[in-house]
Amino acid sequence: MVEKDDKEAFGEQWVDDVVAKAVERSLENSPEFSPTDTENDCGTDEEVPYQASSVENQDYIAEEDAAEAERMSLSSPYPDEDFSNNVEEDGGEQQGKKSMKSFLEWGAVILGALLVAFLIKTFLMQAYYIPSSSMTPTLQVGDRVLVNKLSYKVGDIGRGDLVVFKRPSNEDVGDTDLIKRVIGLEGELIEIIDGRIYITESGSSIRQLLVEPYLSSSTATELPNGFEDVASCEVATETSCLIPDNYVFVLGDNRAGSRDSRFFGPIEEEMVVGRAFIRLWPISSLKFL
Repeated sequence: MVEKDDKEAFGEQWVDDVVAKAVERSLENSPEFSPTDTENDCGTDEEVPYQASSVENQDYIAEEDAAEAERMSLSSPYPDEDFSNNVEEDGGEQQGKKSMKSFLEWGAVILGALLVAFLIKTFLMQAYYIPSSSMTPTLQVGDRVLVNKLSYKVGDIGRGDLVVFKRPSNEDVGDTDLIKRVIGLEGELIEIIDGRIYITESGSSIRQLLVEPYLSSSTATELPNGFEDVASCEVATETSCLIPDNYVFVLGDNRAGSRDSRFFGPIEEEMVVGRAFIRLWPISSLKFL
């Protein structure tokens, strides 16, 4: 028993020596450990400083560059000048120029419109208000008609036309233009017999009754005292008038309530302003004349 125990003790001692030598040799051959700033043992509590990713760094740098560019744009290259004030002054100046340009443009538009309206009224068209009943039933009081001033610049006056003309000098009642219907033309002999009108055309000896469908059925062209003024007639009697060249004989459709060529004689064609060709007002009575 004694011998067996000694062998077991010797075996254990030998094993311990082998293990100790293996550990010692392992430690001698292992490299020295020296941690760096970017490495950290997962088993320690030491904190590693945060470093942004490359994308975040790029965004941050871009924001700094933009801010720096803005500061540079607002700063003057010359130390004695306030560039920001100059920018505001330039902006105000530009705004003032735009306002002036807009004002001039609108002024030109308004002036052009007024000029066009003036030219139209003077040479082309003009609206007239009917103040009396001398042209009933064709035109009523308050009607408005449009007069073409070019009609007789390119054409001749015709029988039955509604013409606007300047008031004759021998007609001292009122000072407005008149509107009447053309009944007789130059060179014609006009006669009023028993309330009817007869026309003898120039170069003819045939007397013809004038048919007037625009009159009411009861209208009669009466001349109780004959023609009142025959000074402008080439040949005249109490009931007849020979119309001279470049003159026309005009009457109102309301023969009992109109002062016309029966009172002031034929009128010169030069006095005619134009031909009334359409009734504009009232809208319900809009029609060509």
